Amino acid sequence: MKVIFALVLLFIAFVNAQRSYPALPLVFTSDVKITTENSQMPFPQTVEGRLYYDYNAQTQRQDAVVPWQGITASKLDRFDQMNTYSYVQGQSQCECDVLTGTLPLYSVLPGSTYSGQQNIDGIDCEVWSFLLMQGVNISLYVDPSREVLVQSTMITNQNGMQFTTTMSFSNLDTSAIDSSIFEPPQFCNCPTPAPPVTPAPNACPSNPPQGCECLSSPLNFCSGVNYPITSNLGIQDTDSMIQGMFNNFVQLSQPSADCQNNMKAFLCATLIPLCISEPIPVLPCASLCPSCSCGGSGNNTCAAALPSSNVCTQYGQGFC
Repeated sequence: MKVIFALVLLFIAFVNAQRSYPALPLVFTSDVKITTENSQMPFPQTVEGRLYYDYNAQTQRQDAVVPWQGITASKLDRFDQMNTYSYVQGQSQCECDVLTGTLPLYSVLPGSTYSGQQNIDGIDCEVWSFLLMQGVNISLYVDPSREVLVQSTMITNQNGMQFTTTMSFSNLDTSAIDSSIFEPPQFCNCPTPAPPVTPAPNACPSNPPQGCECLSSPLNFCSGVNYPITSNLGIQDTDSMIQGMFNNFVQLSQPSADCQNNMKAFLCATLIPLCISEPIPVLPCASLCPSCSCGGSGNNTCAAALPSSNVCTQYGQGFC
């Protein structure tokens, strides 16, 4: 539930109606430099390389240069398969693992606050900030002339220590990326997970998949939740929290009736996701797309779900 809650906070909180959000590209290639430091570390740690990113295809590849070893280490994340591959270019060893969570979305999302301008490497950037969760603040630095990301910074305060991760982007190219970039090497013989199976229509109230539960009583706000869920524990509190988030959204953004209905569906389906007896719950349908008009200027981003999935909740596909 914490992972899902963090996801929703990325996608929606309070809409800043006074300034439209920049529409950052969902496909790009860029040189990147990642710097990590904490309040007790005298010297920051830096990794440089190349990032290939395609949100629509749910894939990304990071090629990191390791100068003291003279190698380039690659990490290929295939969220369409929920597999990740780690290998060294020019060698024949590969490690495979199962992905959890979702592909990062490098976008300025509803809930972000415009924080003025700051010069980054000679570029006058717009600064957009939002609170991911208590103690975790993220700032995105955007080149307004190109509407591309120049830098992102995440500051985490935990147990009296401050951790800072800065990701800098340069030579960013928004051209389409050849699909071969995201193909794992032939020596990476990793199994491809089977697609999730939709629970039977009569799974609830008495026949949920193994490891799933059905609601013990109907919900007041998310009344459409009639499918298997992970747990009933605290579900009424979650329902009340969703209602509060929805009311705040409506009060601040004053969206259309259709947008209100779709936003309610999105919140309920994301915070109370479908359980299919797998470690990862099923998020809303692919049609809850990365960029859609939902009130405001029409350029607001309300990303929602994995673009490739055959399993949908009963909320349908009308969000965008």
